[in-house]
Amino acid sequence: MAATLNLQTPVVGPAAPSDPASSTYTGALINNNTTKAAEILNITSYRRADRELPVASIHPRQHDAVRATIFRPLTTPSCNNTTADFDFDLGALGQLPFELIAMVCRELDVASALRFSHVNRTAREVLTSVRELRHVGAHALDALCVLLRTGLAVHVPVLDVYAALTTRDCSLCGAAFGGFLFAPTATRCCLACVASSPATRVAHLSRVGEAAGMSAASLDDAGRLPVLHSKKRIVAVQHALALLEGQGKDAEEAEEIVSRWPDSLTLRFQAATTLPYLERTARGEGAAEPGVSCKGCQVAFEADFSDDHLELRDRFYSRAEFLAEHFETCEAAQKLWRASQEGTAPVPEPAWMGLGRTFTAPCARRRPSTSSLSSASSSDY
Repeated sequence: MAATLNLQTPVVGPAAPSDPASSTYTGALINNNTTKAAEILNITSYRRADRELPVASIHPRQHDAVRATIFRPLTTPSCNNTTADFDFDLGALGQLPFELIAMVCRELDVASALRFSHVNRTAREVLTSVRELRHVGAHALDALCVLLRTGLAVHVPVLDVYAALTTRDCSLCGAAFGGFLFAPTATRCCLACVASSPATRVAHLSRVGEAAGMSAASLDDAGRLPVLHSKKRIVAVQHALALLEGQGKDAEEAEEIVSRWPDSLTLRFQAATTLPYLERTARGEGAAEPGVSCKGCQVAFEADFSDDHLELRDRFYSRAEFLAEHFETCEAAQKLWRASQEGTAPVPEPAWMGLGRTFTAPCARRRPSTSSLSSASSSDY
């Protein structure tokens, strides 16, 4: 049954009146008109509330108490509040110049960086002097928590997380906004690549151990592989290939072995988490954005449940990308904008938006360029 706009759902409130002289805006004109850009985003885009459901995620409230302290300077003064209270010893490391210690901190893995920040106040001050670490703590806390809880934090350098945080597009296909992080390799990727790319394929540790002639426990305990600890221990297939080749198997033989392993969509999602995008500006500061989706594409999908509309509905964009590229070519989004009288009149929301995260969750299909966000569960393939 085709669905159109649901007049009973909440509406987008009217924005300030705009110049009605023109109903067509180029990307350059929109970007140069901050008010107009905000109105267009308000009317024609939205943040999907269900995007984190199929992947590993952390409830924000669980870490509100520490959110402002991760890789941040300590602001609570000591009891005596004297200068000497801040002069804590770093041992042999303290003999190095401050700049060299900061350079060492930039090379730490996530787990080591957090442990070092807990040594004393001096260690915290050195660590928080590194801009990249401050940005990771401020904008990628959920990803850090996933890395820590799954045991991958000792294998992932903080700078790799920062590189992913400040990369906008999918590092695997380069064709879409990458709203996700493949945790075992700290790779920015889109939902379609999480579901289909060979680079995000994962396997049970027990299968890797069997192929390598080692027990899963020995592989895990020795720390030879970045093992993700979830309900089951899983490993990125690319790491398994490296292990097999390191044992003397040639690349073709190793590929033939892993090709026999089942590919699980569920396991792929367990190895990924959401990651916002932080734009690198001239000052090195910026606001992170999780990506937006198009309301017009959602309306078109509700009217015609076709694969083409599904693919467009499931895409994410940065705000700048949405305004400069997608809005210019999306007839459904432009129709919403005209219906709002260029931001001066309320328009009905798509019916699906009222259902939110309690109804559906992303579940990408196994097609190279298509993802389907229609089911809250996935089956092993």
